[in-house]
Amino acid sequence: MKRSLFAAGAALLALLFLAACASAPQAAAPAAKAPAMPAEKVYEGAGQSPSMLNARSFAIMDAVRKGVIELIGVGSERANQEKLGSVLYNTSNPNAYIKKESLETLRKDKVGEDYLFEIRVAVNMRAVENTLKANGLLGGESVGGAAAAAGAQATTAEGVVQLESAEAEVPEESGPEPTPEEKRFIARYLSQMTYMVYFHDQTTEDPFYMKAAVGIANEYLTSNALEAIDLEQVEKLKKDQQRLYEEETGESISMIQWIAQKLNADVYVEIDGRTTGESSAGKYYGQANITLKGFEASTGRLLGSQPWNSPRTFSTASEQAARINALQTSVYKAMPIVLEQARAYMAKALAGGIKYELVVQGSSDARAMSDFRRKLRRQARDVLTVSQTAEEARYSVFILGSLEDLADKVLDVAEGVPGLEDMYQVVLRGKSVTFNTGN
Repeated sequence: MKRSLFAAGAALLALLFLAACASAPQAAAPAAKAPAMPAEKVYEGAGQSPSMLNARSFAIMDAVRKGVIELIGVGSERANQEKLGSVLYNTSNPNAYIKKESLETLRKDKVGEDYLFEIRVAVNMRAVENTLKANGLLGGESVGGAAAAAGAQATTAEGVVQLESAEAEVPEESGPEPTPEEKRFIARYLSQMTYMVYFHDQTTEDPFYMKAAVGIANEYLTSNALEAIDLEQVEKLKKDQQRLYEEETGESISMIQWIAQKLNADVYVEIDGRTTGESSAGKYYGQANITLKGFEASTGRLLGSQPWNSPRTFSTASEQAARINALQTSVYKAMPIVLEQARAYMAKALAGGIKYELVVQGSSDARAMSDFRRKLRRQARDVLTVSQTAEEARYSVFILGSLEDLADKVLDVAEGVPGLEDMYQVVLRGKSVTFNTGN
């Protein structure tokens, strides 16, 4: 009997113990520790200067700057540029922040009177971290974990610190899949596009530096065998055609887009930004912070956007020369990115056809014009009516072909429309073709 009572009591105690355990709050699991920053990390950097030694030093500090961004974040690095310059970036001993034996020269070139260095090096993250802590700069916005690694890789590949990247959204393809012949046409079109570069008409920077940036961008285009429109052509048209622009567009599009259309550009690039300069002990320094935006000339659609912040450049000639050196570095780094964005966007957009303007004079027969438009749409990706009067009809026609191809299609269609059999071509220019119905 006693044994039975003892067994029952033991069972009861066990049950009470289990219930207490079940109702007790669970201890929080220890938080996972953030991965420790490695003692050293490899980055790429670029620098440019009339002095080979300074160009190399600037490239090293460009790599170090990437380490700083990973430690404190883009926002903090940008907000503390002046202090970082005095305590770190302008050091006379950049080797103190790298593993010197790891330094690898990726490119050593002469750009005009300047040397251009691109390097890969292991940055001493402990030395950078200690300098930041000693000057109260470690903290604020943080970039940690996978996001930081991804951001570092994005900037490493380009060699100069990118403050941000705003890529245009690439449109989905619409309509039927292009035929092999149409795909070949798209590839050929992309390789033969004409580019026009100009500075933003609301820029606050001195036009001298903006025109210099445009000249540098055009130099980049021509050196890469790409078709560029000369700055003087743009300036002349802008000066002489203001009234015509206002009459034709009602200022519904920007004058730069209108000029790009008049000069038959496929893509136009706007440059905006600021340059800064200073002198010290007979030496001159400059920096450039610019943004390049690419647009499709026919529609004004944004194709790509790329900001760039140059490393600090140096010149023995003048502050003006130092600023232009900074512009050259920034433009040469940002241009290939914007052009690639533009090509990627256009490759998708072109699947829906290239936009051409079709003008038909003598369009008084509304029934015939309606029949003509419907039949032409069967031969094109799309046909949109822009305006129509008894004197003239204007259409936007989208086809995967040249302007000459469109002219052939118009004549073929007109032959099958009663009343339009005598249609003839008046003028073919740029991306526009004009016909007369003969009525």
